[in-house]
Amino acid sequence: MSHKLAEPYSGKNPVPKIATKITSLVNPQRATDAKARQLQNRSDKRGEKDIKKTARSLAKGNTMHVTEPATGEEVDIRNAAEEPDLNSKGENVLRRDFPPPDLVRHREQVLSVTTTNVKYISAAYILSAILSSTLCTSFVAGCLFLLPPTILAYCLLFHIHRTSEGDFEDRAWHAERMRGMRAGSDVDEDGQISDEERTRESAEWANALLRGVWPIVNPDIFASVVDMIEDIMQSSVPSFVHSVRIVDMGLGSNAARITAIRSLPDASEPEPGVGASDNIGESMKVDSKPIDNDSREALDADHVNLEVSFAYRGLPSGQSAVSKARNIHLLVEFFPGMRGVFGFKFPVWVEITGAVGTARVRLQLISNPPFVKTTLLTLMGLPHITISAVPLSEKLPNVMNLPFISGFISSAINTAAAEYVAPKSLTIDLQKLISGDDIKKDTDAIGVFVVHIHRATGVKSMDTGGGSADPYVTLTYSRLGRPLYSTRIIKGDCNPVFEETAVLMVDVNTLNLREKLSFQLWDSDRMSADDMLGFHDVDLVELIRQRSQAVRRVSPLSSPDSRTRPGCVEYTIGYYGKRAPSAALATDGADPGIPDDLRAAPEFQQARAVALNDLEAAVLTTPPDAEWPSGLLSVQVHEIRELVVRATGREKTELGERDREEEQEEAEGLPSSYCMISLNDELVYQTRVKPITSSPMFNAGTERFVRDWRKAHITVIVKDSRMRENDAVLGVVFLKLSELFVNASQVTRFYSLQEGIGHGRIRISLLFRPVEAKLPPNLLGFDTGTIELRDIAVRSTQDLSKSEIRLKTTTSPAEEKVSRRKAEARDDGTVVWSDDSTTAIPVRQRYGAALLVSFKDAPGFKSAGRKALAVLWLRDLVDLAEGPVEVALWHARHGDYSRLKMNYVPADGDLASWDSDREKVERIGTVRLDVVFRPGISRRHHEMLGGAGAKKRSAWDEYDREQAAGMRDAVGKMDVQVPGQRRARASCETGEEEGHGEEEDIQTDRTMTGGPLNSAAGDADAADENAREGGNTVVSTEDVEDRVSAVEHSDALGEDDTEGSGTEDGGLVGKLKGWRQHEKELHRDHRGVMQSKPARTAQWMKDNVEGGVHAITSGFKMKARQPDVETET
Repeated sequence: MSHKLAEPYSGKNPVPKIATKITSLVNPQRATDAKARQLQNRSDKRGEKDIKKTARSLAKGNTMHVTEPATGEEVDIRNAAEEPDLNSKGENVLRRDFPPPDLVRHREQVLSVTTTNVKYISAAYILSAILSSTLCTSFVAGCLFLLPPTILAYCLLFHIHRTSEGDFEDRAWHAERMRGMRAGSDVDEDGQISDEERTRESAEWANALLRGVWPIVNPDIFASVVDMIEDIMQSSVPSFVHSVRIVDMGLGSNAARITAIRSLPDASEPEPGVGASDNIGESMKVDSKPIDNDSREALDADHVNLEVSFAYRGLPSGQSAVSKARNIHLLVEFFPGMRGVFGFKFPVWVEITGAVGTARVRLQLISNPPFVKTTLLTLMGLPHITISAVPLSEKLPNVMNLPFISGFISSAINTAAAEYVAPKSLTIDLQKLISGDDIKKDTDAIGVFVVHIHRATGVKSMDTGGGSADPYVTLTYSRLGRPLYSTRIIKGDCNPVFEETAVLMVDVNTLNLREKLSFQLWDSDRMSADDMLGFHDVDLVELIRQRSQAVRRVSPLSSPDSRTRPGCVEYTIGYYGKRAPSAALATDGADPGIPDDLRAAPEFQQARAVALNDLEAAVLTTPPDAEWPSGLLSVQVHEIRELVVRATGREKTELGERDREEEQEEAEGLPSSYCMISLNDELVYQTRVKPITSSPMFNAGTERFVRDWRKAHITVIVKDSRMRENDAVLGVVFLKLSELFVNASQVTRFYSLQEGIGHGRIRISLLFRPVEAKLPPNLLGFDTGTIELRDIAVRSTQDLSKSEIRLKTTTSPAEEKVSRRKAEARDDGTVVWSDDSTTAIPVRQRYGAALLVSFKDAPGFKSAGRKALAVLWLRDLVDLAEGPVEVALWHARHGDYSRLKMNYVPADGDLASWDSDREKVERIGTVRLDVVFRPGISRRHHEMLGGAGAKKRSAWDEYDREQAAGMRDAVGKMDVQVPGQRRARASCETGEEEGHGEEEDIQTDRTMTGGPLNSAAGDADAADENAREGGNTVVSTEDVEDRVSAVEHSDALGEDDTEGSGTEDGGLVGKLKGWRQHEKELHRDHRGVMQSKPARTAQWMKDNVEGGVHAITSGFKMKARQPDVETET
């Protein structure tokens, strides 16, 4: 497993936890439970025994055989020795003799050159003698004929001398080169010098450079390492320590040393079946490929391998702070106490007194500066690190020997180092690091699986008494075990019809681990753990090979135990990969927040992100294509700067003018902040707490599938974790994706915190990559919203004109009534219930919910029987689409409507998907509903918010703040902005180019039941002629905005605001309500009564009691295995 520098923490890359045993450092299950489920099959007992055996051997100082990822060689590693080897005098390659030159080849070369040239000389003299005897009679003339061959002989003899001498020098320098390349001793006498036998050389030149650079190096470059150690300690502290933080880190003036360095060749590729393998990967039965394919291909290019041994020994320090600051040091603050109730600060000064270890590095070489790019680093065993921990008190002694301080800090450092011990590694992009770019240009996910869960058949109950089951389906990866999606529970049914759609992201690591997609059918129980009725696994690789093809399957369920269980699950599944940015939409990539006429000014020039390939360059200059609205969204929270809590009341008087205060990064009264990320009003991610700092570094984020980026929004809420009071909202950031992705598909900005009790600027990165899936318009909406109904018309074979209508959803207990007095029978046989006002019903989990329209007699009595029932499944509606919708009206022959209420029925009343009970229901007519679904949370959702007490109050407080700031005016509205460049270019182009864009063969999944019922309006509408500019579709919502604003305004006033409004000033009731609203706003900002700590503590106690009561009562309700909110820990 390979880690990347500054890799954001997420559910797939959780914060490592401190391992209490060395076994946990070898087996990731003990350090990080989520990673262990990905790497190891829990049923593999033999692999667990092998790991324990290897760990015990490593703990005793023995070696462990692994595949080292830098050179690919199989080596034996061990932890660094606690004591240095005093007998080691070091080595130098210059002291070694040259390997003997190849004298035989030199002799052959000399003889060859000499023989050839002697022949030429002899031939020249012979020819000269012949010519002289033939043409000349005098002695003088004959001597002149000998002059040319003599000159030739001299030249050829000089050539023989230079060639022989040059060949000798070449072979001598080649021997010098081979001495360096083959430096070492053939200890095992196998005829080859292995890596372990190669000479380790000292590098005093490098140590001299380190001694000069060490005191002036900025410690901030190690912020990610310090942040990782702090996160490990924070996630691993015992219950009596509610927080820990690293306040300061310094390198001191005492530099580390490089004790030895040597170059290494690449390991030769072993023959099939020859050579040992990675014991860890083999014991886990997984592919332990250390790094991804792209990084490996880069490192396999021009590269160099080095092995570096390093050592650090702290200088003796006294009691003075100056002497202690000469060594590498950390200032760590522990906060013992009861979490959320009380605590006190316990500062500890930690010195690194020693460190010994060995690492191997593989450097990729490139032709452009800085000439190195991808670098892979791996530790050859766990380094031996010693520390000294001293409390910052003159009365307390060195507490290094106390078990908690020594064990905890040492284990945190060891756990951080263990993340990079072979076969694990750290991959660093030096080119990107030197350029200072920490922005993601691509998502980790490579695509998505779109799964339509249709139904299950032949289910058998697992309860003791038999009978019907209460089934639901979860989707998970077979090794991971954590549910990724869960359907609704259908009570008392052995042939449930779900018709729900799930979208699951997949990355390369999931495929490398040979994961399978598991369909698990469960039987929900109220008083005991749910029972698994069966499961079915699907091979992911097979699905990816059938890219962009949806396949409908009926698969039998496998039994989780020895008992035989019948049943099948029917589903449609397809894999859809990411699409490349469209070159036709390319822009200059400028921030849309800067006006077009000011972008050329020097003060508005932005520091552009570094693009290392064509794809990254396209992402930075190309906005998403509105024709492909669904895709993958990456949200990353980097840091917050200048974070402070606004002073109020007496605190403000004591502090005076805050502008004159000196800004402090750590001080008393600073917030302990954390961030919560919501997507379309659904909480999806929560960061860890960064205690007591004004500059928290989070570097955390998540990736999510977005149904329609044109309407989606992200909300980041920054909170302050407090004791004996509810966590306070420091600020809110509301981000509408269509307003950000105008000129690029990646945006990184600083945003000011608003509508909170704090101030600061938060740095957030957003990245969107579309996928090839084109969902139908009804599946592009929000999961939370409000149903609005006006007129209800019925055409039925029964007389329903005297019936009362009850309206409710299957996921909410809220119910609305329509009086029978409003019924009006018309000449065409239709009965219409009309009302000037709008009936609004809040909805959550919309894609698994249905609107129940019940017709009852004798209103006011619970015993009144239901005469008829119409069911509208909300998955079939398009957001903001107004217009009539017709659904079937049913009558149950025995009065049992349970199957109709829970199982999906298309609006046309086709019961083909029902395997039983068709004869128990009868269609008696049609209901026409004037209905619209408005996305997003509204004030009517107050009772539907999850949990109770503090959790519910927190969720509602966030909504109030967004509403007060006007952030929610654009929720759910489609508004695709056209970049200025393309807008100008489009105005110059003729209409001849329209309709000549790229044509693609788009396959539509026709296996889905039903479809959009109200596609005549709303998001399914095509834009008008004037809304077509530059290839992006601008959807006009003028007809909808006025209506939305009116409804939201009426919601904000409340249902009871009509009372007392007969007078001009609203009367006494109006004044009382105004006063209450004003007090609520004051309390929200910790003003008024709530500026007092006791008042906030009393509210906290009340909320905790309500939350405890809710937890007890909800424990007896049926719940599906829903995915939890993703966190870093």
